[in-house]
Amino acid sequence: MTEAEARELATWAYPPPFDVYDSGDAALFLRRDPDGGGYYPVLDDDGRLIAFAVVGAEARVRGQEPAPGVVDVGMGIRPDATSRGLGSALVGHVLALAGELTGATTARAAVAASNERSLALCRAAGFRDVRTFAGPGDRPFVELVRRLP
Repeated sequence: MTEAEARELATWAYPPPFDVYDSGDAALFLRRDPDGGGYYPVLDDDGRLIAFAVVGAEARVRGQEPAPGVVDVGMGIRPDATSRGLGSALVGHVLALAGELTGATTARAAVAASNERSLALCRAAGFRDVRTFAGPGDRPFVELVRRLP
């Protein structure tokens, strides 16, 4: 992730109720764990930032704790590019990256309970719901897990 990409990500603003995913903090996107966990840019064919993947501690949502053999994963699509199938195309790549970086056997995602399209994407990718918990802003989040390939 370059500084320019991080600054651009920090400007992404989603309409409610998806605004729970807004950050505004470019420094957040530049954090990298010693094992490689952190944010990774996804560029379109023209080299423009269209999405990101996040692996490891940075993907963990308030209300979740680290777990042995589990890697937290997530991704975000540029607000004007959502609902076009990009998430479905990326989820396998995010899972492969998570497995390569960590050697974990299980991937875990946290999705705002109101985000039906992301929940549907996760479930279609083989994730299963394990619990609902209070996440950022005390909004309900769904925790989902699946085995890594």
